[in-house]
Amino acid sequence: MEINTDDFTERGLYLLLPEGRRIALTQARVETFAHAFESNLDRIPPEIHDAVHFQFCPVCPEKGRSPFCHALPPTLAFFADLKDFNSHDRVGAVYRGPEAGLVCVPETTMQEALQYVVILSLLEYCEVGLKYGRFFQGTHPLMSSRELITRVHLNIHWDCQGDGPRIKALLRAFTEEITCTCRCQIQRLRLICEHDALINAFVNLQTQIEFMHLSRGPLHG
Repeated sequence: MEINTDDFTERGLYLLLPEGRRIALTQARVETFAHAFESNLDRIPPEIHDAVHFQFCPVCPEKGRSPFCHALPPTLAFFADLKDFNSHDRVGAVYRGPEAGLVCVPETTMQEALQYVVILSLLEYCEVGLKYGRFFQGTHPLMSSRELITRVHLNIHWDCQGDGPRIKALLRAFTEEITCTCRCQIQRLRLICEHDALINAFVNLQTQIEFMHLSRGPLHG
């Protein structure tokens, strides 16, 4: 993969499709969409807006206070670009994070690349996920789910200074809350998605987090 760094200046993920087309999933697009979304809630079809799964998660602290779930814009901002892809469609990916430098993956599946959208939605915009964002330091969204969750567990271990009961309690809370918000996003997407790449990106992360808790984390084998 030949990369010109001048082509990837904004923070975000860039999908490089086989036919030469490029899709830029940037944080700037999310911010623009979020402002427009909040100003035009009446544009959401009533049958979707009123559906129970389009409402707030049970664990959301903004329930009853905000007009919409803040985890929705990072997902819906890219929906038109991603809705026609299947999970195993092949794609190249380039990620520019908050620090300088690029991460490049010459070929992966669409569902693996879209882990970026999942993390953005659940850890940077969701009020519940913001509590756990620090545990994703040292990760990037083009890591495999297993590599990412291994690093998350290490960060939890360090944060708790190796205290077993604290690690166990934090893992339980993290798993219960993030899998709840992840499940809600999956249910919302199923209201509007015909193809499965974006849905399965959420399913993959949910599965890995649940596995981390059940196995007491990758550090325990």
